[in-house]
Amino acid sequence: MNSNSQQTGAAADGAQRIAAAFDSYRRGQLDSARAVFADYMHDPKLGVDAHRGLAAVAWQRRQPDGAIQLLREAVRSAPEHADARADLALTLMMAGRAEESLEHWQHRVELKPNDAPSWHNFAKALVEVRRFRDAQPAFERALTLAPDQVGSYVTYARAMQSAGDLQAAESVWRRAIQVPVAAEAGYIGLGGVLFKQARLEETLEMYRESVLRFPESADLHLGFAQMLEDFADKAGAEAEFRKALELRPGWAMAHEGILTLLRADATDEDIAAARAVMAESGRPVESYANVGFGLGKALDAKGDSEGAMAAWTAANNARRQQIGPYDRDAAINYVDRLIDTFSDAFLRKTSGWGLDDPRPVFVVGMPRSGTSLVEQILSSHPDAYGYGELSEIARLSKGLPARTNSIQRWPEVVAGLSPDVVRSTAGEYLDALMARERVSASRLIDKAPMNYHYVGMILTLFPNAHIVWCQRDPRDIGVSVFAENFGLSQKYATDLADIGHYITQYSRLMRHWYTHCAERIHVCRYEDLIASPEAQSHALIDAIGLPWDENCLRFYEHERPVLTPSRWQVRSPIYRGAVARWQRYGDSLNPLVDALGDEIEGFVNG
Repeated sequence: MNSNSQQTGAAADGAQRIAAAFDSYRRGQLDSARAVFADYMHDPKLGVDAHRGLAAVAWQRRQPDGAIQLLREAVRSAPEHADARADLALTLMMAGRAEESLEHWQHRVELKPNDAPSWHNFAKALVEVRRFRDAQPAFERALTLAPDQVGSYVTYARAMQSAGDLQAAESVWRRAIQVPVAAEAGYIGLGGVLFKQARLEETLEMYRESVLRFPESADLHLGFAQMLEDFADKAGAEAEFRKALELRPGWAMAHEGILTLLRADATDEDIAAARAVMAESGRPVESYANVGFGLGKALDAKGDSEGAMAAWTAANNARRQQIGPYDRDAAINYVDRLIDTFSDAFLRKTSGWGLDDPRPVFVVGMPRSGTSLVEQILSSHPDAYGYGELSEIARLSKGLPARTNSIQRWPEVVAGLSPDVVRSTAGEYLDALMARERVSASRLIDKAPMNYHYVGMILTLFPNAHIVWCQRDPRDIGVSVFAENFGLSQKYATDLADIGHYITQYSRLMRHWYTHCAERIHVCRYEDLIASPEAQSHALIDAIGLPWDENCLRFYEHERPVLTPSRWQVRSPIYRGAVARWQRYGDSLNPLVDALGDEIEGFVNG
């Protein structure tokens, strides 16, 4: 046998050993795989694959830096090796170094221009470094090559949502609906993006269509149930929640939906099923949070205050594990910064900069302070339109550093604003409202409670805006917040003492706004509104500069979707059962009461 034949045989044997080593690696036999890969590290033909194998072993052994170093060596020795490029790029991404991965994905797609997964991963890396627009052509190329890839539609659409381009996201979701294997995911995503745009009737009809096309989709039945609830179809919502639970037994979100919807009407079987979920170990922590909040609402409505508080405590403990603790020092610091930034001197200096438009109405206050009821009364006026809870003021305020190319963050950035920037920002806010629903109403109502952070900015943008400050006994606010399944950003809501602390900071900031802008702020106390609805409703309508209309006393007849936890209360005549609610829970509220301190006396005597 000549030397060439011997070399060929040795190479073939080596390739077989490398292939077998990868098989061993996939079976979890890392030591034996590593030994083979190490034998061929310096082989001129097999060295690259050996480095790739060693890198894979290093990654499995939680040695990311070692894996990356091995792959860099492989790429240096064979720059045109497409698989080594892909391995290095993917490993960098998994190690949280997406920026470094980009050049290697670029090389990979140049070497393999028809490889759809590479284009998809290139796009994902661009998204991770927030280069959303640059990611678009990569996503489009991936979908051209593999139009049936569900993951590409989902990642692409979500990237566009993260970029704030809801129209582009909607377009991608609609394309997905036309592809059989991606259609279910497309409907789920489209429902979310339509909802974000407040196109609620479209969202409802989309879900109605989707469950006919995908009757076995628990996610779509759940989404349909939530929309039916928003549109006050209680029977329809219950049927859809139960269908979702039938399709996915034990699903926490479906259990919560049923219990929150039915409350006192929840069956013994509903309660028992929820208790079984709470007692089951090994579930994702969010399951205990979701079911616990719903169980607490049902028990509370049935008169079991002690059981309700126990369920809410379990739910909040689970949520705290999920999202982490509230930072009291950060909350104090943020309020300090807002007060320092929006000083009396600043507010006087900028008082004439904004748009002289009396239409905007902002209903602010703590969550669960009566903002939904106030909005329902105001929007029952034929010359007022309620947009619900909008995020536009927060978005525009926090976007000011980018808008002005400033190195200052919010709120300090406002010190460098000009009248032109203020007016253009105000105009963008109004444009955003008209994009949601173009109306000719004389008053446009934004009832995002957390806009209380932005009262100074609001009055800078709109010096003639109307602010309604909803107040309520802080003990009732506290227990209502503790009982509510809020978004994951509301870390203060998971602990009674933290809720009390948060309320003190909220009150401190609102007192600052009221001290400097009292002429633009109308105070509406929930307890007064419940006790004297006609007089207080007259005062509300007068405060926003509209003539009285009797429809405002029949607010519960006003047909419109309501998206807040108070959706059923505001569809009934004045509900008196929430006044002095805190008294039902006894000593369990002591941490809240202690944290509130003087806030209670201030409210009672205020």
